[in-house]
Amino acid sequence: MAGQDKRISPPTPAVNGEPGAKKARSQQALVPVVKQEPRQDHEREEGEVARSDAPVAAAVAVAASAEALVALAPGPTPQIDMRFDLTLFHCQACLLPLKPPVFKCESGHVICCFCRPGHGEVCGPADIHCGELGAVVSAARVPCAYKSFGCDQYVVYHEAEQHKRACPHAPCSCPEPGCGFKGNLPSLLDHFAAVHARPIIAVRYGRPWNLSLPLKQRWHVVVGQEDQTVFLITLGDLGAAAAALSLVCVRADGAAAAAAGAPQFWCKLSVEHPGGDKDKVVLMASSVGSSTLSNGAPMPGQGMFLGVPHELMSGEALAVSVRIDQVHAVADAASAVAAKTIPPPPARTARKFH
Repeated sequence: MAGQDKRISPPTPAVNGEPGAKKARSQQALVPVVKQEPRQDHEREEGEVARSDAPVAAAVAVAASAEALVALAPGPTPQIDMRFDLTLFHCQACLLPLKPPVFKCESGHVICCFCRPGHGEVCGPADIHCGELGAVVSAARVPCAYKSFGCDQYVVYHEAEQHKRACPHAPCSCPEPGCGFKGNLPSLLDHFAAVHARPIIAVRYGRPWNLSLPLKQRWHVVVGQEDQTVFLITLGDLGAAAAALSLVCVRADGAAAAAAGAPQFWCKLSVEHPGGDKDKVVLMASSVGSSTLSNGAPMPGQGMFLGVPHELMSGEALAVSVRIDQVHAVADAASAVAAKTIPPPPARTARKFH
C-alpha cells in the first residue's frame, strides 16, 4: 500500500519437510558447478619444446606481487634483485653495454643504436625496435664497483663505468714508496696519522696559510675545513739547483669528477727567503689537478709545480704560503668543460656475423 514501508522478510531457513527447504533448493540451483576433468599427459609433437610451468608461475607470482605492492603501498617503486646472463645487456656487434634505443635484425641480433647504421653491411638491416628490452636496459641497475669502499649507490648498468670514474668513494693510494695501502679518503687519513705519523693540516679556503714543512718528509697532507677535501703537498728534487713544490687534490679522476659536479680548486704557492728578503721570492698560481695517487706522489717537474731554488731552502723546514680557493663554475662553463674533458666512450667496432 502507498505510504507504507515495503519490508523484505528474511529468507525462511531451510528445514526438511518445510516450504523453506524448497526455496533454498531453488536458490542453490542457480549456483554453477564446474566439473574438473583429470589432466592427462599428451605426447609432444616433433619439434615441440618441453616447458616447465614452474618458472612461468614464479614470474607471474612475482609480477602479481609487484603490482599489489605498487597498488597498496605508496612511495618508491619496489625493487627486486635478480641475476641475468651479462651478455643479454651487451650489443652483439660491438660487445659493449647496450644503450637505448635498442634494435634487432631479422636474424635476431640485438644491436645498439651506435652499431645500427653499419649492421646492414655485415648481416642485415636492424629495423626492429626493441622497446621492451630498451626499458629493461634503462632500468637495470648494479651496485657501484666501489661498494666495499663505502659507496651505496646503484647505477644503471651502461652508466657504471662513467660513475666509477667520478665516484667520490674511489680508493686512493698511500704516496709513501713501498706502502701498498689503498682505501677511501677517511681510512686514508687515518692511515697517514697512524702508520706514517703525518700531521693533518687543516686550512680554510680563500686565505693564505703559512706552513712550515719539514724537508726530511717529501709529502704533507692538507685538508679543507669546509668540505674535508684532501690535498697533498709534495717536494722533490728538480735538478741540482732547485726543488719542485706541487699541490694535488686526492680524489677520483679530475675530468670525470668535474663533469659530475665535484668542486674545482685554484691555488697560489709562494716561498720567501728565510732571512726575510722580500726580493727573493718565488710564487705561482694555477688550477689544482686531481689524482688517486695510484702511481705514488706526483713526480717532480710533472703537472703543476713551483720551482724553489735551494738558497730558499736553508734549515730543516721550508716556509711555504699556501692559498686554496674553491672555484664555483657557471653552469654553461661547466658544461663546456665537461664536453671537452669527459673521456669519449669506447670505440664500437662492428663484428662480421656468419
